[in-house]
Amino acid sequence: LIWEPGVGARMYSVDELQFNYRESLLKREKERRLSRRTVIAAELELQPESIEVLTARANGFTAHRKETQPGGASMGSMFKNPENYYAGYLIETAGLKGLTVGGAKISEKHANFFVNEGDATAEDVRSLIAEAWNTVRELFGVEMALEVELVGNWEFVQ
Repeated sequence: LIWEPGVGARMYSVDELQFNYRESLLKREKERRLSRRTVIAAELELQPESIEVLTARANGFTAHRKETQPGGASMGSMFKNPENYYAGYLIETAGLKGLTVGGAKISEKHANFFVNEGDATAEDVRSLIAEAWNTVRELFGVEMALEVELVGNWEFVQ
């Protein structure tokens, strides 16, 4: 159920909302500032499963995350995977894994995660993003799009 100013509440089908991996009509409209819609309710179709199976599945996800992603303070994946590439692979291959600017660092565990070493500023993060974006573009001709949504005044290469 989605509420929109001047229209009110309306149910939309999955097809109408054009859901895809990390993508939807609502997200595209928001990015272009074309919509003021608000999701106020959602109906999910779930399959029943035993608590043991669900617990094992959740534990597996947690173990995989701990093996492949850094702990501590991060913003999650910094860049979306470009078509036919992995952002972390491009950043790592560019030699940027472990690069530090102030208190911000490109994780040595997964290069698409930028971590706060304790005292990172927004400027540290902005500089690290710009360095990764520019280096990958220069070396591979690939312009990566941010996965994270930056709030505030972020003058940046994109």
